[in-house]
Amino acid sequence: MEAMTTNDREDWPARLARGDETAFAELYDACADRLHHYLAVRLGDRDRAADVLQSSFLRAVRSRRLFREVENPVAYMYQIARNEAARCERPRTLRQREVEDVYEVAGDASGQHDDSEVAAAALARLAPEDREVVELKIYSGLTLREIAEVTGMPQGTVASKYRRALESLRFWLEKQLR
Repeated sequence: MEAMTTNDREDWPARLARGDETAFAELYDACADRLHHYLAVRLGDRDRAADVLQSSFLRAVRSRRLFREVENPVAYMYQIARNEAARCERPRTLRQREVEDVYEVAGDASGQHDDSEVAAAALARLAPEDREVVELKIYSGLTLREIAEVTGMPQGTVASKYRRALESLRFWLEKQLR
């Protein structure tokens, strides 16, 4: 597939709103891998993430006319996927038990854990809103502006949450790895 020209990018929302198959293919190419990774981290299951990714794109196609109102189609896809993920997430009680299991692994005195488990435990300590900002920034590579669009928070709030979350993560990790 050829790279999009500036003209194509500017007209992208209109092309998506018309249901242009090439525009949807470009949107998929632009964000599907990062979106799947975000969903896998959020849901804790790559297969469920693939299902949610598929339902997100189906929802986008079905409501394609809404793209007329969209400035950033990639950020809009994150909004759709975020909403789809929220619909299928397991009850918090089960999720909390999984988080506690990660804490046990991270706190294992034998030292038999890998960095990803420690990182997961550190992320689990964050408030859900802060964790989502970090996941969108680090795992999905979204800009602070895009995260603001996805979450509906002001960009300054996103930036503050991101800085505070990183500081909290750094402090906790330093304490754990001493």
